[in-house]
Amino acid sequence: GSYAGYSLLASQQQLLSAQTTIDRNALRVIDLIQSDIRMAGYNDYRYYQSPSAIIPSQAIVISNSTDFSVVYDQDINNRVLVHYFITPYTSSTSGLTRNRLMRDLRYCPVPINPSVGCTLSSSSSTSNGQPILDWVQYFSVIGLSPKTTVGSYQCQFQSLQVELCVNVPDKIQGMNKSLSDYLTLKKFKFLTSAKNVS
Repeated sequence: GSYAGYSLLASQQQLLSAQTTIDRNALRVIDLIQSDIRMAGYNDYRYYQSPSAIIPSQAIVISNSTDFSVVYDQDINNRVLVHYFITPYTSSTSGLTRNRLMRDLRYCPVPINPSVGCTLSSSSSTSNGQPILDWVQYFSVIGLSPKTTVGSYQCQFQSLQVELCVNVPDKIQGMNKSLSDYLTLKKFKFLTSAKNVS
């Protein structure tokens, strides 16, 4: 009876620890994504050569549902492009393949060339992408509320909806694999407004 009770308590403790780990890691990443999305856009003093200089550099670009970029002015000398994307990773020890959410911080040369803008091809990476979240089961980005008024940011999304589904690598002892996967799989969904675009 004592052994059965201990096993139950141990598995519950492992489950709670796994869920807490997911929450901690995911919420840290959500804060980072929200911070970048809120910054999307340009400061008025960054019209380097002409007001048209900002047009090719869209503030928010969604390449596909698992790949998006935001562009913003960090200060008067630095225009930043932040690229989020999913990439598969295969462990050299276990051979298991899983998805990682990557964040690539890139800088665009200034003054901005109006014919090129600030894009993935015209910017230089500081890290070639860093993994910020592991064991991502699902990642989706949807642009919302495209701006309809004529002028700056026309047709740009004013907010983004992001969905994440994350797991942990550790299985819970005493539980079957499918139940363990289900109980340690957590979903997150959030909306963030691009304040400068709005």
